[in-house]
Amino acid sequence: MDETIARYLENDAEPETALAEAFEGSFGHAIEVPAYAETDSLFETLASVPEGPQGDVLIMVVLNARADSPAEVHEANRVARETIAAVAPVSVVSETPDVRLFPHPRGRLLLIDRALPGDYLPAGQGIGLARKIGCDLMLRLHAEGRLVSPWIHATDADVTLPNDYFGQIGDVDSAVTSAALYFFEHRFPEEDLAEAGRLLEISFRYATLGLAWAGSPYAYESLGSCLAITPWAYAAVGGFPRRNSIEDFTIANDLAKIGLIERLAGSPIELSGRISTRVPVSTGQTLSRLVGGKRGAAADFELHHPIVFAHLAAWLRVLGAIARRGGDLEEPLKELPHTNPFFRADLLEEVLGQMGAFEKVREAIAEPGDEETLLRRLHAGFDAFSTRRLLDDLRDAGLPSIGFREALSEAPFTGLTASTEDEIETLRLLLAEEEKRLSVVPAGIPSVERQGVVRRP
Repeated sequence: MDETIARYLENDAEPETALAEAFEGSFGHAIEVPAYAETDSLFETLASVPEGPQGDVLIMVVLNARADSPAEVHEANRVARETIAAVAPVSVVSETPDVRLFPHPRGRLLLIDRALPGDYLPAGQGIGLARKIGCDLMLRLHAEGRLVSPWIHATDADVTLPNDYFGQIGDVDSAVTSAALYFFEHRFPEEDLAEAGRLLEISFRYATLGLAWAGSPYAYESLGSCLAITPWAYAAVGGFPRRNSIEDFTIANDLAKIGLIERLAGSPIELSGRISTRVPVSTGQTLSRLVGGKRGAAADFELHHPIVFAHLAAWLRVLGAIARRGGDLEEPLKELPHTNPFFRADLLEEVLGQMGAFEKVREAIAEPGDEETLLRRLHAGFDAFSTRRLLDDLRDAGLPSIGFREALSEAPFTGLTASTEDEIETLRLLLAEEEKRLSVVPAGIPSVERQGVVRRP
């Protein structure tokens, strides 16, 4: 067994990993599905799980709630629990927590019930811990040689998986890849959500394209419903954080620091576009704010000004120059275009200073290492969280956002600079096709020297 995996399972894994000894069998593939107040959508997701090319699929549903969850959450969980139990014979794996194994057309379904009194998730925790429970158990099965696929698959209980879901990832090199992110597309069953949802998806893709153009190793869509992780990388970053929001953003940030992140461009996972208050920060929460606008979602919808990404690109070039110069910070900063009237070098330096970015650089260059090692260290210090903060702080400090149509037409990275297209759905589709081109080059710090150069097929 890999030493990192063994150490993680010994010291950091959830108690549910012991369940591996309570049921028999080996599996070609495994996937975890956290379920919190999900009924119809959960069963649609389970029905969409495709065949696994390497054998039976183990579907781990982690039903979860906290003691302080609303009454409607507990009721929905009850319905889900009883519906699953009613459709097939059951094998009891554990009574505390309640864990049952069911047959499934694609293999077997393991229901881990953390939504009952005595087994509730702790206060303040939620989807992150639910994901960790299922993925930790997957890691145990992999370590024991009972899981053929070298991937830990994570998704959500409101998605439809493509028929080639498991096959898409078959050619990805799991030895150097820490994670793969499936392509996605939102579906909008309610027409009043459609415009808001399309705008939200446009904002996701615009940001990812902007990050790639700027040369950021963190240019990817960090959606927990679209994530697959290699076991060695999962153990190396300490598994999913137990937090109740942005657990996907957090683990993707860590994974990008230790290996390649493949951006798949195959058949998309269909995500449910719906208003949700399940977690404090989510797509559903953002949709709620967009729909709540008095003038319609599109009227006031803005995106970061393209110049913000140009400032990020300039800073990332500074980091590269620091690595090449063996740790010199001052000279690369002087190379910023201070006399360019369209570039706010003073503002960039001010914001970076307020963020503590220069202190992190000095910490990185204080340690020994060659150019490649230093560059990796610099990019690990200025990570996805720092990148997001820089973009937002530049916006707030004097580079304000602009209307989304103007941003799309002015940005050099959207492929729309010569377009006169105005229809929101068409713009969404065009951006999706542009983002697929990023799949030619992986994201992640190991590939940072290749970022910003997209080889078109």
